[in-house]
Amino acid sequence: MMFSKLGRGQYPSLSEILNNDEDARVCRDIPDEACRVVPANRRRLVLSQLATALAELMVNAKTVLPWLFQAVGAPVWLIGWLVPIRESGSMLPQIILGAHVRRMPLRRRAWLWGAGLQAGCLVLMALVTLLGSGWLAGLLLLLLLTVMSLARGLCSIAAKDVLGKTIPKQGRGRVTGTGASLAGGVGLIFGLVLSRLDDIPPWGYALILLLAALVWLWGMACYRNIEEQPGATEGAVDGWRQAMASLRLVHDDPHFARFLLVRTLLLSTALVTPYYVLLARETDTSMKVLGMLVIAQGLAQFASGWVWGRMADTSSRRVMQLAAVIASLLGLAVWLHLGWLAGTPLPGYFPLVIFVLSLAHAGVRVGRKTYLVDLAGGNRRTDYVSVSNTLMGLLLLLAGALSMLLALLSSLAVILVFSLMGLVGVWLAQGLPEVQVDS
Repeated sequence: MMFSKLGRGQYPSLSEILNNDEDARVCRDIPDEACRVVPANRRRLVLSQLATALAELMVNAKTVLPWLFQAVGAPVWLIGWLVPIRESGSMLPQIILGAHVRRMPLRRRAWLWGAGLQAGCLVLMALVTLLGSGWLAGLLLLLLLTVMSLARGLCSIAAKDVLGKTIPKQGRGRVTGTGASLAGGVGLIFGLVLSRLDDIPPWGYALILLLAALVWLWGMACYRNIEEQPGATEGAVDGWRQAMASLRLVHDDPHFARFLLVRTLLLSTALVTPYYVLLARETDTSMKVLGMLVIAQGLAQFASGWVWGRMADTSSRRVMQLAAVIASLLGLAVWLHLGWLAGTPLPGYFPLVIFVLSLAHAGVRVGRKTYLVDLAGGNRRTDYVSVSNTLMGLLLLLAGALSMLLALLSSLAVILVFSLMGLVGVWLAQGLPEVQVDS
């Protein structure tokens, strides 16, 4: 019964998803003026999210960037900061950024600024890769990644608000999921190319960075044509004052507070990935391994994104739970096999693990994004998104510190603890209300 609607009929083709006008006839939770342009906006949003997901896949902080840092001779301690900075940097300032975004009646402009900054940073990172080496190159790359992360936070705030203003309820998950699936499909080609190489020189990494910048520019071209109705600009005050006022949402809305707790525990699906990659590197450090891991990530996105999206339009809470269960059971199985039983990984073991984990993490992401957008209906989305992401940024740093302490024991210890955290999150999510139904 959990997703009974998915069993009826055949899954739609890409053209049907992009051009279906059902939501234009039944517009739920969006202004009446936005109804007539829903199909066109859906196409533009899917294509822009395709560009976003593909660019992030090409410069993934969990897989590609560690290899890049090693290529320029950056020290290991710098590599350890990649994932915390990539994730928390995009979340921490969002309460402040959210106050400024609320001053903009058309929030797509904020997304365009964020995307342009990320494209510019990728160009500068390519120059550093070509001209620099050692700790200085690593430090400059890390600083540029920090700016990219902040720009990513700006895009995150604007994207959820624009999605909520232009796409009706029970259609938003398909937009997010379809873009992720398409990016995963294109990412397969990228991974196949990497898997055919023995090694990549610095100029090869610079080329990858420049291609990712071009993908961002293409996404900007799609996003700028979205027809967005002007939104409310109340609360456009000093950022810190708005931040303190926005934090009251956690106290005033118990469902939102519980969602934040669940989301905190489900951060484990993102933070645990580098430790699987570390285990994979201990068995083989060749470029073929990196290529196979990228292929696994891309294949998981391609195979699951649109499915998770359709499920999320039925029950985003159930999607978060199901995906987290998959990730947690995977971690427990790996800990049991490699740790408790002292087993030996067979060829293809870690690509399979990364595939399943990426599939589950995609479900957690689609589920939580859809849940938050639908929970915060109307003009409250900017505040809900900014508060949620800023608090998550703080908690992510704490979880990152916890993972580094656990890593002193072993990577398997991190995997075990994060898997148990995911199961606790699944249990707490049972108390969240369904938000994909009419109030």
